[in-house]
Amino acid sequence: MIKLFSDMGADIPVEIAKKYKIQIFNMVVTDGENEYILNHDIDKYKLFENMAKGVNYKTSQVSYKDFYDTFKKEVLEKNEIIYISLSSGLSGTYNTANMVKNDLLDEFPEAKIHIIDSLGASFGYGILDIKVAKMIENNEAIEEILKYIDFYKKHINYIFSVDDLTYLYRGGRLNKAKFIIGNLLNICPILDISKDEGKLNFIDKVRGHKAFKKKLIDIIRSKSDVLDKQTLVVFHGDCKDKADDLKELLISEFNNSDVIISGVDAVIGCHTGPTVVAMVYLDELYGKYDKFEI
Repeated sequence: MIKLFSDMGADIPVEIAKKYKIQIFNMVVTDGENEYILNHDIDKYKLFENMAKGVNYKTSQVSYKDFYDTFKKEVLEKNEIIYISLSSGLSGTYNTANMVKNDLLDEFPEAKIHIIDSLGASFGYGILDIKVAKMIENNEAIEEILKYIDFYKKHINYIFSVDDLTYLYRGGRLNKAKFIIGNLLNICPILDISKDEGKLNFIDKVRGHKAFKKKLIDIIRSKSDVLDKQTLVVFHGDCKDKADDLKELLISEFNNSDVIISGVDAVIGCHTGPTVVAMVYLDELYGKYDKFEI
């Protein structure tokens, strides 16, 4: 039996993870003095509220022990493991999982453990988790599943922005001068995630959300000619009005009503803040699993 794992960086809603039998590793959020587990000790709304008051949160990766104990249990039960992690360009979690894999293979040479670096963040790889879960449900062979994962990583595109630069500045993504000038001029940075390293890239900047929407349409149209033939996904921190607005724009521009809205939770949100609006899309279609429901 194939068992699928991911982590809290994927922003998969709890009920969806249960529905598709995706087991999620906890990731700790800390304010420097206290540690919290998302949706146990703190939720994203409380986190965003505290961030607005000046609290600076950081995240910790999944622990070696959590990986080892969980994976060993599955190995002893003769299950095959797929774990899809937050990008190695943003977290050390992938590397820790690989250490555990290697140690378990020393103990159990016949174990089947696949550690996947998503090279992505938030629901961008949460979608991949859901698609893989559907493939497992459909009894797809492991070779086909791994082939699809490789395809998805090569052809998924991220684009996002924030209205408030405070949190990117606190996280070291902006220097002080750019932070001050950017906020004064209502600058919205446009970012993506590199496909080779899974790191954040600043690709452009505009003034205001309206200009961001126009630039977003121009960028994604230049990168993909199959935007009308797939499920598009929009996600946000705590600005559903902007996400709804972007959804309507995508429907209008690409004659595609298949647009899903989801949320950015605390693990990613503590780095972006509540004003993040993002979307993901494919620049090439696989032929299966291009459209899906959650």
